[in-house]
Amino acid sequence: MASISAASLVNPAAQTRDPNSFDGLGSSDFLKLLLTQLTNQDPMEPMGNDEMLRQISSIREIELSTTLTESLRLLTGQQHVTAGSAMIGQYVTGIPGQDGSSARGVVTGVRFVEGGKAVLRLSSGMELPLEQVSTIQPPVRAAEALIGQTVIGLDSRDPKSPLLVEGVVTGARLDEKGEAVLELDTGGDLRLRDVVTATAEE
Repeated sequence: MASISAASLVNPAAQTRDPNSFDGLGSSDFLKLLLTQLTNQDPMEPMGNDEMLRQISSIREIELSTTLTESLRLLTGQQHVTAGSAMIGQYVTGIPGQDGSSARGVVTGVRFVEGGKAVLRLSSGMELPLEQVSTIQPPVRAAEALIGQTVIGLDSRDPKSPLLVEGVVTGARLDEKGEAVLELDTGGDLRLRDVVTATAEE
């Protein structure tokens, strides 16, 4: 899916429109059409006052409708940007797929695709469409909720030599940087953002 800029979400006029549509016509264009019609009308059968008022009223309705449509597009775009941005730093899980697995991780960024839909970028390296989010939690609560579960993650605190870590979560805490960290039964620990999978013990 092609990405679009956040600017185009909050400024619908920046988006490309069909050159054959009437979206680009404003009330002034319809007023010109009315004047052209009046100029070229049959002098023996001129347009009546009632008909002229009806057409002017229609022009006003078109103008109000166009303004409302643009306002709604602008508002929708702003809501997508706000909702997506508010997720950054939160721990989210997605709706489980057919195999029972679901995307999960700390939201590190957001991008927008065609149609203005937000897609969350997760610390696990996965992406999750905003509409598929099933749970949202502060990282500390999410870490505490994993106590008793078996987790597998890729400890990337040393980017040059990431380490595969697996174990049962026995506790949760915040490190000196304020990051949620899981304490494991193996004696080691794992940052919540580095968790790839979590499985509840049966």
